[in-house]
Amino acid sequence: MVLEEVKIDELNEIFDESSKKVLDYLLQRTVISYPEFLPNQNDTALYLEKKQCEQWIVQSLGLRPVGEGSYPIDGVDKKNGYDVSSLALGQTATGKMQSQTGEKSLGQKFDDDNFGQDGENLDSLFNSGDYETIIEAWQKILKKKWGQTIRDQNLENLYLINLVLYKPDNRLLIFLLKINYEKLDNISKEKISEKSVWIKNFIDPKIGNAKIYKSKKRLELRLKPKEFIKNKSFLNFKIENKVNTKNLREIFINKNKKNKYLLKETKKIKKFFSKLKD
Repeated sequence: MVLEEVKIDELNEIFDESSKKVLDYLLQRTVISYPEFLPNQNDTALYLEKKQCEQWIVQSLGLRPVGEGSYPIDGVDKKNGYDVSSLALGQTATGKMQSQTGEKSLGQKFDDDNFGQDGENLDSLFNSGDYETIIEAWQKILKKKWGQTIRDQNLENLYLINLVLYKPDNRLLIFLLKINYEKLDNISKEKISEKSVWIKNFIDPKIGNAKIYKSKKRLELRLKPKEFIKNKSFLNFKIENKVNTKNLREIFINKNKKNKYLLKETKKIKKFFSKLKD
């Protein structure tokens, strides 16, 4: 498989105890400093921004940051390169964990001249049912993307770190995938719809799926968290703190309310940092 599940032993080697402590600290501090919700506002609006998550991993693993914007990876440690992904995970109507995460784009917004010969584009290839050419084009795109990164950074291994926020349980899950880019030659068409192609041999279907979208012109990855959890191939971080619910405009209009609230917040932050001391 192009994307391979990293088991718990290797996961714990990469994320040692110091890494876990740093990551947990950054997670808890982020929640403490998160903007207050208004009364009656849905507090599932808690959102972890991707750039922020990238910095968590750079700090916790002691990586050398590389690239900006659309660069394929976010940090390097010796011969290992890491791409950081932030994924959403919700609940079903019956309160159970959804079977799949939100999507991670593995490549997007590529020009039509990446596909086929002169005069061909992704839309025409879908219309003609030339799915082999579509997949071959994505092979070339990903080989160039990952292969060039390995050469530029002198790497031996590439990893995709997936940070999954599961709000119903107030926890952050980490799933790690190893990128075997040399196995891109083994991918093929699995199934099709009018606007999508699912890819075979990209990732074990038990833990996720990869799909090419016609309209989005991108390749997307979705993970199946229950299987990672079943295999114990994950790290778990409990979100200990809760985002406040306050109308700050009303509080700041009144001097006494403002001072009282700021004093309370100061004590809370001091307590948080005091607990970190050895």
